[in-house]
Amino acid sequence: MENKTISFIIPTVGRDSLKKTLASIESWSGDEVLVIQHNPPSGNWGNNERQEGTDKAKCDYLAFIDDDDVYVPGHREIMANAIKENVNGYPIMFRMRYPSGRVLWEIKKIKCGNIGAPMFLVPNKKESLHKWEPERSAADFIFADKWHWPAKLTVWREEIIALPGHDDEKWLNKWSYGEAQKRGYKLGRV
Repeated sequence: MENKTISFIIPTVGRDSLKKTLASIESWSGDEVLVIQHNPPSGNWGNNERQEGTDKAKCDYLAFIDDDDVYVPGHREIMANAIKENVNGYPIMFRMRYPSGRVLWEIKKIKCGNIGAPMFLVPNKKESLHKWEPERSAADFIFADKWHWPAKLTVWREEIIALPGHDDEKWLNKWSYGEAQKRGYKLGRV
């Protein structure tokens, strides 16, 4: 069985940390790295850039990482093994660890505050993907909550593959369940 390829999609505002993000990506033959920067940055930073990267991606799977995050050493091998074990081609959720030490996912459930884009490894099936919505708050949750695979088919992996470059406390307050409810989004799928 040949290795499946991955499109690594990086929205950026041109931070110096982008160099560290790029250096952390262990791309294999056939993989692509798509760095998307809008000048000036969109008012909903990240989402328009992720959507543009998703639209341009040509590989078998999509992975998303921001320009202040890094992958852990060995992440590409971990991803390849997960893809090989995922014979039905469902979305894969790895884990990520914030500088505070907090690890997501905490429970095997697509819900606001429990997932983040750097942990996604999603088949590049455009007809099954939801668009990245312009709302900055909870956009990664909305993307996963509305893709066309049943939530029960999500493959939950224990491996930590990404380290976000920001602490999570400020984001936890911003990505509240109340905010998601006000916008009319479900709080999670089983």
